[in-house]
Amino acid sequence: MKSFFKICFFTYALFLFNSCFAEEPFSLTFQTKESEHFVFKARKEELFLAEYALEALESAYKEIGQTLEFFPKEKIPVEIYPNPETFSLGTTLAKEIIEKSGTVGVCKFGKLMILSPEQLPYGYRWLDTLSHEYLHFLIELKSKSSCPLWLHEGIAKYLETRWRFKNPSYLTPGNRTELVQALKDERLISFSKMEPSLVYLKDQNDIRLAFSQTSHAVYFMEHLKRKAISKILEELAKTKTKDEAFKSIFNLSLKEFEEAWKEFLKKEDLTVSPGALPDQLNMKASGDELEEITGTDIRGYIRLGDRMLLNKSVDAALIFYEKALKLEPSNPVALTRAARRYLEQGKKNEGLEYLRKCIKENPNYSPGYLALAEKMILAKNWQEALRLAKEANGINPFNPQVHQMLGLIYQELGEAENSKREQSIATK
Repeated sequence: MKSFFKICFFTYALFLFNSCFAEEPFSLTFQTKESEHFVFKARKEELFLAEYALEALESAYKEIGQTLEFFPKEKIPVEIYPNPETFSLGTTLAKEIIEKSGTVGVCKFGKLMILSPEQLPYGYRWLDTLSHEYLHFLIELKSKSSCPLWLHEGIAKYLETRWRFKNPSYLTPGNRTELVQALKDERLISFSKMEPSLVYLKDQNDIRLAFSQTSHAVYFMEHLKRKAISKILEELAKTKTKDEAFKSIFNLSLKEFEEAWKEFLKKEDLTVSPGALPDQLNMKASGDELEEITGTDIRGYIRLGDRMLLNKSVDAALIFYEKALKLEPSNPVALTRAARRYLEQGKKNEGLEYLRKCIKENPNYSPGYLALAEKMILAKNWQEALRLAKEANGINPFNPQVHQMLGLIYQELGEAENSKREQSIATK
């Protein structure tokens, strides 16, 4: 009897996850803005996000639509929830699960829902998250609700940056480093254990590893067959079993595919980036970078460097920052601190090199983009400054500094309307 109830529970949980078109459990009063294919809904306080969200989603509609060979005809609702409590009500996910798993986006009830990036001290890749949830919407329709959970998440993760990159950037250096270590330690999570949803895995570390595994497995698919993603979704929609679909497209059963992917992963010889920041979403973070995103091995060196700065000893501070970087050469906090000190000393090449390394190794770390954008503004390199400021806005749009920068850059580029909009947002 216990087994029966357990099966019923997991079946129902899977239904909730995949139920993009069930009835909505409650409603909130939102203001709306529309584009050609999307309806953006948010409170007045978050409505300024519509400009960026709709632009990103329309790009996703075009670029991802071409990849999946699928274009929805009806407009898709998009909702921004101001806090975990309303997000919990809107998604029907328990608040405890949201906080434990770091869930910030859900596709359900025929719409895309995300948590306001204001709720996380460091922000998060909210535009990529909208793209990710849009992918779930497409996958569900194209596969006729027949896509296995691990593949659902793998495709969404693999293609979530396709709206802004021709070649998807699906595995950040920090996540890649964790994947390499998990392979070495024989800690890979089987695809079957990811059912009925990643949010029910042990913790964020396992959830992040699952995303890395499944997205890399989709990368493997693309190596096996041209247009593999679109073809497997089409086959899943028309065949009786998932095994039949995989055998039809890859000549491998699901189990054989998983084993083949593991062998492929072993031969990849992926590089590691010690100190690079993985995609950790902590809704209860205090904003103390030293405590929350640096390892204990280097924290002491960075603190000593900070103390030297208080004594106005830049050279001594750099010695300690460099000691930290010797242990974790990709750590974003150590890189930005050292970069600023080099730039203060007039060592432009060293400073810019560290800032560029920071954003390359930590593409979801907003302060790195802002620090480099400042230098591009001083150099009057307006196009590069614009690109960097937009990246920061795609992570933390509630930081006034981002919009102050964008306002100045647009003014210099002669885009008066955009400049006025950004300056208005910065002063709110």
